[in-house]
Amino acid sequence: MKFFSFERRWLLEIFEAILPGETNDRLELGARDLPMVAFLEDFLEHAPWRMRAGLRGALWVVQFSPLFLLGRPTLFTRLSNDEGARCLTRLGEHRAYLLRELPVLLKMVACMGFCAHPEVQRRIGIPRSEGEETPPWVERGTRNG
Repeated sequence: MKFFSFERRWLLEIFEAILPGETNDRLELGARDLPMVAFLEDFLEHAPWRMRAGLRGALWVVQFSPLFLLGRPTLFTRLSNDEGARCLTRLGEHRAYLLRELPVLLKMVACMGFCAHPEVQRRIGIPRSEGEETPPWVERGTRNG
C-alpha cells in the first residue's frame, strides 16, 4: 500500500502539529527541525500493511475532523496550532473508542521518528551505547523546514 504524496505531506504537517518544537527550554526541537520526511519514507517502506492501513485511516479522519468536531469546513492541516491541539484533544475524548485512539496512533508514529533521532536523545539525556548505530534515515534525511 503506497501513500500518495499529498497523504505524506498531510502526515508530516500533522507530525509538526503534534511536535511543534520550542515548547520548553530543554528541548526546543520539533518535528520540523528533523528529517521526518526520511523517517516517514523508511517507516512506510517497512511497516506491516495493517499498520499502514491504520495510519491512513487515522490520517483521513484527523484531516477532516474539524468538520465534525469544530463545525468548520476546513482541513486539520489548515488549523492554527491551538485549534489543532483542541481538535486532537476532542478527538481523543470522543465516546467512540476507535475515534479516541486515532490521535494516539498518529502521536505514536510521530514520536517513533522524533525520539529515534540522536540529537533528541542527546538533549533529553539518553546516553548512546557504544557501537549503537544511527538509524539510516537520519543520515539520508535533511531538515523538513
